[in-house]
Amino acid sequence: MAHAAKRPHLPELDIVRAFGIMAVIMIHATSSIVAIYDHQATLYPLYLFLNIFTKFAVPVFIFLSGFMLFYNYYDKPFTAKTIGQFYKKRMSKIIIPFLLFSFLYYGLTRLIQFGFTDVQTFIGYFTTAEFLKTLVIGKTYTHLYFVVIIIQFYVLAPFMLYAVKRFPALSRHIVWIGLLVQWLFVYKVTDLFHLINRGSYSFTYMFYFAAGAFIGIYYLKLADWINLTKKNATPQKIAVSIALWALFLSSSAVMVYFYYENRLYNTAVIDTKLLELVDEVRCVTAGIVLIQLSCWVYAAWNKTAVRALLHIGATSFGIYLIHPVILYLYRKINLSSDPLLYHVWASGGFFIALLIPWLLVSLCAPFKWHWLLFGPLPAMKKQPNVPIQPGIEAK
Repeated sequence: MAHAAKRPHLPELDIVRAFGIMAVIMIHATSSIVAIYDHQATLYPLYLFLNIFTKFAVPVFIFLSGFMLFYNYYDKPFTAKTIGQFYKKRMSKIIIPFLLFSFLYYGLTRLIQFGFTDVQTFIGYFTTAEFLKTLVIGKTYTHLYFVVIIIQFYVLAPFMLYAVKRFPALSRHIVWIGLLVQWLFVYKVTDLFHLINRGSYSFTYMFYFAAGAFIGIYYLKLADWINLTKKNATPQKIAVSIALWALFLSSSAVMVYFYYENRLYNTAVIDTKLLELVDEVRCVTAGIVLIQLSCWVYAAWNKTAVRALLHIGATSFGIYLIHPVILYLYRKINLSSDPLLYHVWASGGFFIALLIPWLLVSLCAPFKWHWLLFGPLPAMKKQPNVPIQPGIEAK
């Protein structure tokens, strides 16, 4: 049997990653402000909005992982060689950086908490059962749980690929199956087995991964519905896009309003289970509308801005790993009592936590060992001209 034509590269997805990492940093840059800033202050609702609105970030990255894995591998022959190459390529670029930064952050937190007494005591922190437990669940620092989730999905992905290739009809049902698995895990399995830290388990996010997988499998058919242009727009496609954006914006508004009422008045305006469903709708639609937005940005924005976003997206894993320590150091700066300077400081946290890690990761790119810290990085070369229409038709 002849192999299917290789699917075209989708550079605009790096722009989705760029938006995703900006959302992550916005969450972390505003988290302490939302917690400690005067809830009655005029600008408090703005900080709360920025913090809650961007919390689609991790689900969108998981959605994008499902998209890319199934987009790239669905048409490939499912052989032992393919599986071996998959694990070698995916695992090597994520596990070693994860381990290195887990040791780094755990050591840093021990030093901050207990100070340095002697080398033997410091090494002893890494030989305890507590360290092993926090390492396995990605809790050596608050953001590393996401890497553990991605590793789990990399383990599961070949089995899911085998299932949809062995039984092709499954691919049409993968979204609701993923939602069912997620609900069963969140509402039944965690209670049945008394699991804590449910956010460290991939099944908590299965709906987002499965939705991304579905879009990845059928993207060549769906692309004209997602990437609307003057040439391919129809009333039906425009209506679908409006509906997707309306779902995303309305569900985001519900999330922001819920947490606004909860923070200011300690009230729950809707049931938390219903809120979780709203959030699931918000995060899946966020993944789709961000792809749509990124296609437009890639085609229409200034080339310099597009190249910058592409590079931020391509280095987003390294930025993700580094940015918390930059934020920690930035927050050590003494704050002025002047309200204006406080807001300048607050906004500066976002830009510092984005730009310094981006610079550090970029400076490491020319060195062969960069993958040990940050996984694969883009070569510093001139990007191709941005096309007017980033078509995805297979060639």
